[in-house]
Amino acid sequence: MIAILSDLHLGLAAAPRPSSILPAVEGAAELILNGDAAETASPTLRGAAEAALAELHERAAHAGIACVRIEGNHDPGTGELMALRAGGSVLVTHGHAFHPSIAPWSPAADAVSTCFARAHAEGAALDEPLRTLHAARAAAFAEREHERARSPAAVLAGMLRRPWAFPLVVGYWRIFPELSARFAELASASGAPVRAIVSGHSHRAGAWFVRGRLVLNTGSFTFPGQPHAVLVDEVEIAIVPLVRRGGEWRQDAAGRRAWRIDAIAAAAAARSTPVS
Repeated sequence: MIAILSDLHLGLAAAPRPSSILPAVEGAAELILNGDAAETASPTLRGAAEAALAELHERAAHAGIACVRIEGNHDPGTGELMALRAGGSVLVTHGHAFHPSIAPWSPAADAVSTCFARAHAEGAALDEPLRTLHAARAAAFAEREHERARSPAAVLAGMLRRPWAFPLVVGYWRIFPELSARFAELASASGAPVRAIVSGHSHRAGAWFVRGRLVLNTGSFTFPGQPHAVLVDEVEIAIVPLVRRGGEWRQDAAGRRAWRIDAIAAAAAARSTPVS
């Protein structure tokens, strides 16, 4: 079984302790850290972030779990850009590549979009979706020059000083499933038979059927959403909320939702299903 988590943001005081995470993926052979695993792009948080990440890798290795790191916009250049699992049917990527500004509500959105567009034009020789992913990597480095990692409370305080940012966040949440499905189509056009796409980035967990594909978002371990794990094998994909019990993150089996991978296309006519 493969377990997928995102947006741990190790290095922040609000991040989970590495020792608390492994119970959430007990029994997995592989753990994919799907972006923003640690604040390694922050000069002030890098030391704590790298130490926490090293501890998590050590604990996973001790438990016999292989770790794969996919980079996000808070840790660009630190891992893979995406991963394909279940014979190419499941695409895993952080999600910041879905929009050229990475975060449309950010004061740096225009500068980031400009960098994305320039890098995308320069990458014309690359096939999709790598062209878009490499452009997002360049945009993420640009974003880090403008945006420093902050605590959830500081982020919220900054948004309160810019109240027009809140509608932009809500609007982004609404279009995120559609953006995810479009990215899955880019990958499918290159030959991968993508039926499900798993991301994080938006910090809003959810499950949606969009244009014949299953879109899953694991949410975040930091504000504002409850984290979820996505579990994948060759037959089934599931999303399950995580809850803290005795200082450890555990799967809440009562909230688990699962789909047969080969039945996703047939089920895609169903209503979009937000995770509560």
